[in-house]
Amino acid sequence: MTSPFRIRRAQPVDDLAERLPLRRAIPLVAVETGGLAVILIVYAALHAQQSVLAPLLVPPAVSFVLVVANPTAASARPVRIIVSYLIAGSFGLGLALAGGPTLLDALVAGSLTLLVMHLVGALHSPAIAIAMIAALADFGPADAALALPLLCGMALLVAVLAWGVHRVLADATYPDRLW
Repeated sequence: MTSPFRIRRAQPVDDLAERLPLRRAIPLVAVETGGLAVILIVYAALHAQQSVLAPLLVPPAVSFVLVVANPTAASARPVRIIVSYLIAGSFGLGLALAGGPTLLDALVAGSLTLLVMHLVGALHSPAIAIAMIAALADFGPADAALALPLLCGMALLVAVLAWGVHRVLADATYPDRLW
């Protein structure tokens, strides 16, 4: 007779966005919540809630959940995430510094980000939000200089946390490729 409390190795799942049974969803959500907590701890440690940088720290949480839910997607590859954040941050922050926040700047930043991400093959949808948020924020040069490395660091943190989650769950080989 097997014990219901016996820990079994998880079966591989290619796409965690599929409908999961409760016994599989609870551990997944617990580990995902741990990753989100790390992102929020970084947010709190940077005192970002009182900063113009605060809205830029939301897309990494979305990226993390997307990468954990679909680790085999091309957009979940670590280098693509970092490159997309770099592209989005550059356009969004550049437009914010060029003339102040406007809706047109946000639209242009989002469009340019999409174009370049498609051209280089690094589409990661949460990065579009970064470009638009940055273009709508009231960044000064000092904030912008801090924002771009912060975004790239958060993208790297997303990839590292996703790697850790998949090691804990033993359900996917993440990343299957870096680019």
